[in-house]
Amino acid sequence: MFPRFLTSIVSWRSVAVLALIACWLQITSVVLSWQLRQRQLVSASEAAVVEARRQASRGHRAPPVRHRDFHLGPKISDDHQTILSRIAHWSVLDSSGEFRVCVGVLQRVGESLEWMEQGEADVRLGITLVTQCSLARLHRLPPLTAHWQGPVSIAVFVLSGEVQAAVQTFHLLRKCYPSVKENVTFSLVFPLNSPTSPHITPTADTTPCHQIFSAMHQDNYSFNGVQYPNNLLRNIARKATTTSHMMVTDIDMTPNSGLHESFVSFAKKNGLFSEKSSEEKTVWVVAAYEVKEGAGMPQTKQHLLDMKEGGLARPFYQELCLKCQRFTDYPAWEKKKSGGTEGVSTMYEVLWQDPWEPFYIASTKIPLYDERFRQYGFNRISQVCELHVAGYRFLVLDSAFVVHEGFKTVDGFHSTKDAEQEKNRILFRQFKTELKMKYPESSRRCY
Repeated sequence: MFPRFLTSIVSWRSVAVLALIACWLQITSVVLSWQLRQRQLVSASEAAVVEARRQASRGHRAPPVRHRDFHLGPKISDDHQTILSRIAHWSVLDSSGEFRVCVGVLQRVGESLEWMEQGEADVRLGITLVTQCSLARLHRLPPLTAHWQGPVSIAVFVLSGEVQAAVQTFHLLRKCYPSVKENVTFSLVFPLNSPTSPHITPTADTTPCHQIFSAMHQDNYSFNGVQYPNNLLRNIARKATTTSHMMVTDIDMTPNSGLHESFVSFAKKNGLFSEKSSEEKTVWVVAAYEVKEGAGMPQTKQHLLDMKEGGLARPFYQELCLKCQRFTDYPAWEKKKSGGTEGVSTMYEVLWQDPWEPFYIASTKIPLYDERFRQYGFNRISQVCELHVAGYRFLVLDSAFVVHEGFKTVDGFHSTKDAEQEKNRILFRQFKTELKMKYPESSRRCY
């Protein structure tokens, strides 16, 4: 009896083991089948994205792509659907995880596939105007391109419900202004979740050019509780450039006419476009002024100086923060008068001092802006401070300037300006401490 009992136990255990093995094999088969299906889906998705990009680069229209962040209404043309498809495929999260960004969603005509095939060397020799704004301030773009007359890269901030309106506005600007179509590359930044502002979406096929912005009324820095990410926008616009040099400005700062061509000539003459340029760690400071609203834009340095003598122009931020700009040394800059016909040239070098925040032309390889700075205060100065600590030189250019239309006054700012500035002041102190660790060999500090 005992041997039979052992035999029964062994048989039962064998059956149990075999059952477990069969169950394990079945589960493994299901898992492997699921993984294979997922890989096939991913491969198909990647292939679709690659094909969409290839078709877009060749000028073909991609099929509409449904995405939870966008509503593709029946009145949107194929061109709009192509752009929205790119946004749906290409947009990624920023480092904070709060915004989605799409770099170069609509490129300038000069950056078409045929032009790129001429060679990367041709692409890199030049300078791009890098700027940023909200959707409601895009009306400043056409006059900006008229003055710059060269490549422009702009990052536009919208609320998540304004993406469609932004894309249609981009197309309208390209249709109505040849300089925009020829020279401007658009990038887009929008928060993951945000309410829609009361913008009225224009219809690209019927809206007259003079009414593109008629329905847009939005105060600067006012986005229903969403903080305006100015430094993120600057970095995104920078990433969309294809030239070796850039000038970073705000949308309301207009360069003097001919500055693009003048600096390109200056750069070629002095070998700045060479990979072995001796000025690799140099930025070229551009004087900044503000002119009385309605006084018109000065075309040359002499014209600007005449306006200043007549009380129609003054150094930028003279009333708000003179020390933020005075280290440019405006008396020295103004002392040398010229008609601006001989092009730009270097005048003198300035050693950075706190809180100087000049506008400048530089290589696209310089340090990025710290994206923690949002809203008002310390967003530009933090980056200039890092340039100083990193060992960059600041050379002031003659006959080169940018102008803000309208005098900056204390009562011209939004109500939360002071609170935002104080918050960013605390962040700036932390930022300066971090620079000591980032550049341990540097003897320079932001004092």
